[in-house]
Amino acid sequence: MLIHSSLTLFVPDVYAVQTPKIINEKQVNVYDVIDGQQRLTIFYSYRKDEFALTKLEPVTLESNGETYDISGLRFSELPEEVQDSINSFMITFRVLEFDENDDEESIIDTVFYRLNNGKPVSKEHLAFVSASKKVQNYGHERINKSGLFLNVAHFPEGSIKKSDRQMCILQSIIIAGKLDFPSFSTKDVEAIFKQNEIEDETLQLLDSAYNNIEKTFQDKSKFVTKVNIPSMVALFLNNSDQEKVSAFLQWYSQNNKKGDSYRRYCVGGTTKKDQVWGRVNGLQALYNHFVSESSE
Repeated sequence: MLIHSSLTLFVPDVYAVQTPKIINEKQVNVYDVIDGQQRLTIFYSYRKDEFALTKLEPVTLESNGETYDISGLRFSELPEEVQDSINSFMITFRVLEFDENDDEESIIDTVFYRLNNGKPVSKEHLAFVSASKKVQNYGHERINKSGLFLNVAHFPEGSIKKSDRQMCILQSIIIAGKLDFPSFSTKDVEAIFKQNEIEDETLQLLDSAYNNIEKTFQDKSKFVTKVNIPSMVALFLNNSDQEKVSAFLQWYSQNNKKGDSYRRYCVGGTTKKDQVWGRVNGLQALYNHFVSESSE
């Protein structure tokens, strides 16, 4: 619909923060997007032929008055006139500039919440942006650069749009930092990150667990999901023999059974506190049994 809107209607403005930086010994302005990143990403991805359009109403171009059916087409398959219209589409940027005494973080958060108040932004994303900039930067780094999230973890497209990766990272931080939590619901997670300062040591511990999960599975695995990742983080952090933990997870990912001491807590109300601890303790119990049988 965004591509269709750019040809027929309009696209909302993008909001960004202007920050002067020195790059290659020259002062330049860097623009950090605070609202509109998804729109920019969709334009970029479509022009790179990364997806085809769904079924859409035909579009009539102002430039020539001709009508075109663009349903189901990738960018490279569009008529040249339609490609030209998309390439020449102008996106308006609203740029925030700060004075020396401004509280930049507070202003950015206020702008984001006001722009998205009442709009279909996921609760998971709002919870993520409520965390400190350190936590947000950590999350962005892992999602965009970590092999776990790029090559191993299983997050369907709808899950990604809902910001489930960000929520998974927040939940993993809670486990790694041994923070008290009433539940893993977005509301409770948001409150936790508003009230707690996350230590660098916690993020370092989480990194070690994430790296071990990545090494364990290496390729895409349907076992490495939003629900399972925090439990695997706990298992790696609570046991010293990382190789045995890795061997167990490789085995269990292929041999788990419905209703076992882990999976019984993976259905219905998975964000409830007793369900979360049921998974953590259940996976630990299965690991202990695995180690015992291996020793025998």
